[in-house]
Amino acid sequence: MGIASNDAVAEMRVVDVYRRDGDKLAENWIFIAMLHFVKMQGVDLLADIAG
Repeated sequence: MGIASNDAVAEMRVVDVYRRDGDKLAENWIFIAMLHFVKMQGVDLLADIAG
């Protein structure tokens, strides 16, 4: 992701969404809060974009 390694402890915020079609799993969507994870690594992407 282009971020230098460091010793920061970070957590991943993940939402796992499933859709069933009858008795079978039809879809599995996984959303990861990457903005939150990168900010915990010391990079505020939204501030960088705002200039």
